[in-house]
Amino acid sequence: MNIQEIIKTIKTNESIGLSEKDITDFEKEINWHFPTDYREILMAVDGGYGKIGDFILILDLNDIIFYYEDIENLDGLIPFASDGCGIAFAFDKKAKKIVSIPMDCLERNYAKIIAVNYDDFIDRICSHKLQY
Repeated sequence: MNIQEIIKTIKTNESIGLSEKDITDFEKEINWHFPTDYREILMAVDGGYGKIGDFILILDLNDIIFYYEDIENLDGLIPFASDGCGIAFAFDKKAKKIVSIPMDCLERNYAKIIAVNYDDFIDRICSHKLQY
């Protein structure tokens, strides 16, 4: 499934995505850059849900900012999506990998590496091979 197919799959209440400036401003604030494909999703839809693999809930930028700024023990983890059943998926700024983390205890020590990068994450979730 390519990025355009993923975007078409996502259902959202928002009719527009984020501007390049919105994304860049947050990236500057956190001193980190989202992967290109993920930025493309944010510019098309600011959050939503869809059947990508089994199911995925993509956090909107306000939720991402909330988790990143207000949850104390994430220590460089940036939640960006959820399985809808209590597991968050996050970018790990330190390890430069994708991790899963239980949403009821959002702390780095509960994070588990599930993909080597965003492309690997998408490949694994679309092929139902994501283990978390």
